[in-house]
Amino acid sequence: MNARRAILWISSFAIGLVTTVAVIKFFDTTLERFSLMNAVLVFLSSGALCFIWLDYTLKTQYLRS
Repeated sequence: MNARRAILWISSFAIGLVTTVAVIKFFDTTLERFSLMNAVLVFLSSGALCFIWLDYTLKTQYLRS
């Protein structure tokens, strides 16, 4: 169970980071123009979405129904 939970946290963090960089590159902007707060919001939202689905598929039961 601990290995699956570690995979869940690391994957969610990595996907959030990759998604944030991809959004900044896709819109051909910089972090200064995009705003740090917007980057944080993209990171948190994509990471949370990934966290929810990985929790469901890996059955780590962080989010119990």
